Amino acid sequence: MAARAIVSLHPVVGHTELQARLTRAAESGRIPQSLLFRGPPGIGKQRLALWLASLVQCEAPQGRPCGQCTSCRLADDLQHPDIHWFFPLPSPKKVSGDRRRQKLEEARLEELGARRANPLWTTAGDEAASIFLPIVAEIRARAVRRPAMGRSSVFVVGDAERMVPQASSPEAANAFLKLLEEPAVDTLVFLTSSRPGALLPTIRSRVLEVRVTPPPLEEAQTFLVEHGGMGAAEAGAAVRRTEGSIGTVLGFAADGGPDARVEAGSLLACAVRGTRADRLRLAAGYPPAGARGAFSGMLDVLERTIRDAASVAAGVPEAALDPGIVDRITEMRSMPPERLVHAARHVETARDAASGNGNPQGIVAVLLADLAATFET
Repeated sequence: MAARAIVSLHPVVGHTELQARLTRAAESGRIPQSLLFRGPPGIGKQRLALWLASLVQCEAPQGRPCGQCTSCRLADDLQHPDIHWFFPLPSPKKVSGDRRRQKLEEARLEELGARRANPLWTTAGDEAASIFLPIVAEIRARAVRRPAMGRSSVFVVGDAERMVPQASSPEAANAFLKLLEEPAVDTLVFLTSSRPGALLPTIRSRVLEVRVTPPPLEEAQTFLVEHGGMGAAEAGAAVRRTEGSIGTVLGFAADGGPDARVEAGSLLACAVRGTRADRLRLAAGYPPAGARGAFSGMLDVLERTIRDAASVAAGVPEAALDPGIVDRITEMRSMPPERLVHAARHVETARDAASGNGNPQGIVAVLLADLAATFET
């Protein structure tokens, strides 16, 4: 089936109850100034934050953005002057100071144009993409201005865990913290994160966390059929395997391809079968830097692989993306599914460390030790 033409942001999928709660808060004037939408990747957290921004700006809300007023039309086209959407970007080369800030803003506007043209946009997991100090400076400069046409200035900051302190921009998170500590009365800040544990604790303490859960599988399947050009059977299998993550199905969270699967399988085999010396040798083979991008994508694959093994062990192989994992690593056949789920949590911790651009050698060494201890229990 051909994909249906989309001329604006795609609809929010599967968050009806949460939208109703947010609507009630908005109608009663109780939207907190700083929110953190947290949840698994690819389930529509940024889209939900943009929806709330549109609701706040709507001139005639009807339990939702009306979709007809000037504010709604501008918001839907990503051109509302009081809705500011920021996200990680690669660092421009060979520029500094005000010129670097200008180049980053130009890159953001170019990316917004691309997302406007293709609402089912995808990201490639560039390890250099971050929310750098000049981006935070741009946010803070806009935050002190009065709204141009709406009641509030709304800032949506996607993948906020990429704002952690790092060598290239050690002050970005701390600078952003000042905005949360002293917000203007007419300013709202909506962060989103799939790795909230990687955020500075001081930032998390300044925001109200909103847990976003995956959409019902039936709604995710319908969306992929209507907007993604997929057949019903293909879409149904895809959302079951990704636990409702439309973004993952569409390629929002790229898994790094076959090489990532091979690498994840090697790590898992080493944790199950290898000696302590084997694990240290494998960890030492990783570079000391560059934890984001391909390395983080590999950890995503590793977690999915372990969860696949848990599905098989629990007697539901149809829920697994790769049910053949237990045939390749036969030791997993006798492992209780609870132990495998516990092992997957270790991988999640490693991904948080990778989001903070930690040392891949240290991340892998700790992860392999934790997995080996879990599997041997």
